[in-house]
Amino acid sequence: MAKILVIDDEYQILDILERFLVKMGFQVITALGGEEGIKAIDSQDVDLIILDMKMPKVTGIDVLKELRKKEKRMPVLILSGSLGIVREVELLKELGYTQEDIVTKPIDLFNLLERVRSKLPPDII
Repeated sequence: MAKILVIDDEYQILDILERFLVKMGFQVITALGGEEGIKAIDSQDVDLIILDMKMPKVTGIDVLKELRKKEKRMPVLILSGSLGIVREVELLKELGYTQEDIVTKPIDLFNLLERVRSKLPPDII
């Protein structure tokens, strides 16, 4: 069973995604905000991260940079209400992420599920 870490600063989003993904057969860990997310990355072995971009204090970009610094190599799906900020898009590209890694809000849960499954090896789904 795949273990997914969901990092978002909105409790409601965490709750909705956790309940949905657990129903779909995944083990889910949630982290409220970027700081808690980095702690979870350090203390948990996960197969996939679902990460919100816009968070106060420690942003999604900060978390991605921390992943790179720690040489953690796991797939990431990026949640974004809008990626209209040119600098943010450039930073994602510099970090090796593409449009395929981005899920826009409001979240279509079944589209998210397809994206999750596409990022994970078939033997752990």
